[in-house]
Amino acid sequence: MAVKHCLPCVEVRPGRQGKVSDPTRCQAFSHVQIRRAIETADFRAAAFLRAASFYRYSPDRSQYAARIHQRMKGDAEWAAIEARVSGKDTDYKDLAVSCYIATVDSDESGSSTTADAGYLEPSTVLPAQDSARSQQVVGTLDLNQGLKLPSEELLGHLPKQSSGLQRAYLSNVCTAKALQRQGVAAKMIQVAAEDAIKQGVKYLYVHVAHDNQAAMHLYCNRCGFYQEQSESEGYARALSRPRRYLLCQQLV
Repeated sequence: MAVKHCLPCVEVRPGRQGKVSDPTRCQAFSHVQIRRAIETADFRAAAFLRAASFYRYSPDRSQYAARIHQRMKGDAEWAAIEARVSGKDTDYKDLAVSCYIATVDSDESGSSTTADAGYLEPSTVLPAQDSARSQQVVGTLDLNQGLKLPSEELLGHLPKQSSGLQRAYLSNVCTAKALQRQGVAAKMIQVAAEDAIKQGVKYLYVHVAHDNQAAMHLYCNRCGFYQEQSESEGYARALSRPRRYLLCQQLV
């Protein structure tokens, strides 16, 4: 299955695969390249994109303090990604973890050729190889193959009997602000799903906050997921966070 476009819009119900409704409705940048992170620079860039995406700061906090905190979180996530992927993180010992990155070419000044550099994290630039242009990481996610994610209350139900190889979870899905809602995340999910199928995965899961309408639209309307489970309001309140859904996609 060649990766040329993001997943078509589908409608899925539990127990059967989705059907294509209109492939032309999804946008995808032809110049965005999706691949597994392999080198140290790949993991570092993915980590700093996550730090820039997952943390927001109040206006009264100085830019200096925000940058220091963001760099601290980026360094911590960098170490965490490499530990998970290499199998050194004992919490993930029963999972096979792969990190994926979406990249675009950068111009000679190091800014992205596809978006305003002011919206892109400088630490996500990859070093140029030989005479090729440098690249910038503009999206990332993890594919976790196994029965459960550490410290997660919501666990996938499918398949009913599994050694863990037939189930996988997406996590840490994010796209640079400048390229959001332009098909990058959907394209990453497609590539990860295709690789998961090759590894024997039949069901792909992802956790989403119930009030994250953009994510719900991405997963359910564009990528073929359906809601399998949801947390109780009481459990979410006890953890001081929004209630979450567990979404599922049947791959094969």
